[in-house]
Amino acid sequence: MRAVAFAWALVCAGGAAAQSLKPNPTPQDYVERNGGGATIVAPGQLVLDGHHISCGKWATVLDPNLNDYAGSFPQFVVLNLSYVAKVPVAVQLWIFSHECGHIFGGPDENKADCYAVRRGRAAGWLDTQGLDQVCNFISVAQPDARHVGGPDRCNLMRECYRQAAPKPATEPPPKAQ
Repeated sequence: MRAVAFAWALVCAGGAAAQSLKPNPTPQDYVERNGGGATIVAPGQLVLDGHHISCGKWATVLDPNLNDYAGSFPQFVVLNLSYVAKVPVAVQLWIFSHECGHIFGGPDENKADCYAVRRGRAAGWLDTQGLDQVCNFISVAQPDARHVGGPDRCNLMRECYRQAAPKPATEPPPKAQ
């Protein structure tokens, strides 16, 4: 996923009437300025391949003009469903959760990756097969100023997955008699 500023530049390029966003835009600001086609999904109402998913109290904007799978702003996630629908469901949920991770954890890509992996494992939609699908999806990604290369990202996510493993239940100490 590209930086939000780049994603917004692409959105602006798509509409003649598009205007610059104010700092910390709302979903409504985004929709009003993107040149048409974007819609807002209320928090908790998004369904991806039969899975209800949300980013806390934040809405999701569906933007068919976004030239990427997804992006995020401080108050919402943006998805291009025509791109997202082409990947396996675990990857769809990871993409959304990765962008949600930026809302909760800031711009660090590795932290957003780990957030998505931890979230998926805890929710039960990311197992080792799903993680393999995510790794396959990002495997060709080249490193850039914000991302390590796809194979390195995969290694970091596998470590996050391992660390997010459920802890074995411990038996309570025997009662004193």
